[in-house]
Amino acid sequence: MTTAEDIIQLERHFWTALRDGHLDIAAELLDEDALSVAGHGIVRFTPAAYRAMAELGDARLTAFTFSDETVVFPRPDVAVIAYSARQSFTMDGHEHHMQVHDTTTWVRKDGRWRAVAHTETRADSARMP
Repeated sequence: MTTAEDIIQLERHFWTALRDGHLDIAAELLDEDALSVAGHGIVRFTPAAYRAMAELGDARLTAFTFSDETVVFPRPDVAVIAYSARQSFTMDGHEHHMQVHDTTTWVRKDGRWRAVAHTETRADSARMP
């Protein structure tokens, strides 16, 4: 049986692959039809298209930490993880830092967990009560 800690480790594995430049590993963790939603809009992609997007431009993840990880299993083969992340990245030759709140929906297909949807929202200093 998959545990919340298993899903947290899977999410960390994806981010670690990106940080370390292992785009093939990251792409292997994606479903054949996946979505991402962030400030730049909605993107639908395949693993190959994701890899191509990740290779464009010069933005590179250099470090990350997670906090407040929460996992729910609406069904045994579906897991949703929500967490806060502090990420550092280089872009245009400069180091940047960003605090975000993320979710990823993972679905187990043919015995393997695959990410099917990811959202990322920049943290706002004004919090709701």
